[in-house]
Amino acid sequence: MEAAPVIDEGYPFGNQDLALLLIRRAYPERTDDESAIIRDFLLARGAQYERFQFSVRVGEGTPPDPAHLPAIQLATVWNSKKRIDMVVWQGPRATIVEVKKRIGPGVLGQLRTYRLLWLLERPDALEPRLVAIGRTSDPDTLRVLRAEGVDVYLYEAAGGDGGAAAGGVLPVGEGAAG
Repeated sequence: MEAAPVIDEGYPFGNQDLALLLIRRAYPERTDDESAIIRDFLLARGAQYERFQFSVRVGEGTPPDPAHLPAIQLATVWNSKKRIDMVVWQGPRATIVEVKKRIGPGVLGQLRTYRLLWLLERPDALEPRLVAIGRTSDPDTLRVLRAEGVDVYLYEAAGGDGGAAAGGVLPVGEGAAG
């Protein structure tokens, strides 16, 4: 009998923690640039979610070398799993969020990979929504992401430095920055 996968909850927070999340300088396992984008997203949309999880790992990871110490084996598996930047929840439905300074075509592959691994580990879960958040993108990438059902939210950087939260949503078309 195969053991059930261990479900990783990442770094969980509830909606009662939203104010705390908004004043954080950084979010778990995120760069300063990514943290600023997450903050902008939470400022604009955080109130519509009930729960927030950061750095949620999915998948099996790399099989460890049995010759290594047990702690090294665990670290090998843990560090090689796929890492979802953020999962936000509306009731029982998860939204998988990928954070990039510049959203490119590779985001679609990441989100589709995370979605499939998420559903394999949670066979009773509702179909997750997919969201990409960032500072910039290009029309072709936005068109493809929209066609694939991915919502995209772009936020201008304060002062043009690309790292400070600004809260301004760039218009990227109906259904993309909704």
